[in-house]
Amino acid sequence: MVVLNGTVAQTGSLVYSKALQRQISSLTQVALVQPGHRRAPVLTSAEPLGGACPDSAGAALRRLLHPGAAGQLQRRQPGGRAAHMLATRLPQALADQLLTAPGWALFSHGFEDGSEDLIALHLDGGPHDGHCGDILQAIWPVLREDTLRALAGETQAAVTSALLWTISKKTDAAVLVLDGAGQLLHCNESGRDMLDAGDLLSDSGGRLSCARPGETAGFYAAVAECARSRRGPATGPRELILFLEDRHSGMRLPVSLTRYRCGGADQPLVVAILPRQPDRRRIEMLAQKMGLSPCEARVAALIQLGLTNREAAHIAGLKEQTFNTYAKRVLAKMQVGGRAEMAQRLTWQASLGRAS
Repeated sequence: MVVLNGTVAQTGSLVYSKALQRQISSLTQVALVQPGHRRAPVLTSAEPLGGACPDSAGAALRRLLHPGAAGQLQRRQPGGRAAHMLATRLPQALADQLLTAPGWALFSHGFEDGSEDLIALHLDGGPHDGHCGDILQAIWPVLREDTLRALAGETQAAVTSALLWTISKKTDAAVLVLDGAGQLLHCNESGRDMLDAGDLLSDSGGRLSCARPGETAGFYAAVAECARSRRGPATGPRELILFLEDRHSGMRLPVSLTRYRCGGADQPLVVAILPRQPDRRRIEMLAQKMGLSPCEARVAALIQLGLTNREAAHIAGLKEQTFNTYAKRVLAKMQVGGRAEMAQRLTWQASLGRAS
């Protein structure tokens, strides 16, 4: 099977799927299909011609999965309007073959939503050639859904893999995947570091506990509420924000809880995302890369921690007035309007990559 959108068609890049080839092999070894509207992807069971299925094509496939009830299959004229319509979506060599080579049988199959599938089979004297229309009428609605789902699934698997890799390797946010009862199912590397430290949450065989014991019951109640929530027509997935106290710093940090339902799963999951304070040494390194001197970078890192100037000056071993002078210089060099904006910029930048 080959998937094309407008851009891919111009380059002649095709994506092959075994699903259509396997299921339609009793009729032909070469089949071309354009499901849905004129801008829909093109499917073929011909040999793979290289390239890869872009995510935009995967999204288009998923939209095509539910066109409504199937109508009648109609035979179309070889070399006619339907053939030319299909040929416009193909690389030139394959289009020329469709329009000029003998042995092609063309069909159209309409659906309740007004869309129409164009199907071209290259027949080479097989035992079912005379009945190919009747066979397609019986199998096409199920066959198209199976092949579209296979392609959409392959594309989504690649996208999911990329997202999971990014979450695991390129962010300092702790990500926890929980069931509706709050049992820990999986977490990324930052999540494991956070749980092992135990300053906000800790893990005991998948059972989570808050660092402040009085908050544990509230945490599980929030997870259960999030799992029960329903997606509204305009609001999208519901997100709950819970604040937990960090045992080490005493700060109350926000925990984002979002309900997630995977297709085919009986029970929803809850994804918890927790901010993780970047290492101060990393903050200082980043500040120096942004043009601050080592001393200014240390002042910026202390401001980012939310300390008062007096507290930060004491840690830095500076007089408060001297610290104030450095702080003003830091804000000017970073071109920010205040301490909060500077702290936000440094925190966001420092959290972008664990491996950077």
